[in-house]
Amino acid sequence: MRSVLVCVRTAVAAQRITAYAARLGVANALRTAMSGEEALARLSERPADVVLVDTAMARPDCVHFTRRLLSRSPHAAVVLVGAEDPRVAAAAVAAGARGVIRTGEHGDDLVTALTRGILMICPNGAPMTAAQRETNHRVVLTERELQVLRGMSEGRSNAEIGRQLFVSEDTVKTHARRLFRKLGARDRAHAVASAFRAGLVS
Repeated sequence: MRSVLVCVRTAVAAQRITAYAARLGVANALRTAMSGEEALARLSERPADVVLVDTAMARPDCVHFTRRLLSRSPHAAVVLVGAEDPRVAAAAVAAGARGVIRTGEHGDDLVTALTRGILMICPNGAPMTAAQRETNHRVVLTERELQVLRGMSEGRSNAEIGRQLFVSEDTVKTHARRLFRKLGARDRAHAVASAFRAGLVS
């Protein structure tokens, strides 16, 4: 299993990411850092295969930060996560980053995007129990709920999903509450993680 370093700015985000990683069965592969210096120190201790970086942490110079990460872990795949200016993102990729996962306007979108990144890196996770497989088998979402869920998995805000589907933001929130209930999810990131595991989105 690949080793992953997730760089976020707050303890709350780090705790949520760690909790989701544990739920997905990949906690042993994941470390977190809450500052640039901590990220560099962790990479000096042990290189990572993949580094997921909140672009807000990498500012004001994402390009320089990307280069510093790669100087400590040259073979790492650095992926920026955030609502970064496309020109800055392109410059970071030119400096060695492997790509960018864009987020929407709300705070939850960052954790959702990071969770999606972890799922793409460690797609298998822990095997599901028979009870989990049975629960996933019973989940039936409407076409509109699936569309909202796909929008969430792409890091879109409720407003962005509404514009894409030509419905109001309140309507999106209603569909979101229903799909959360069906998936037994507490929030966006949990819903997206559950959906990936159940094969509802890819």
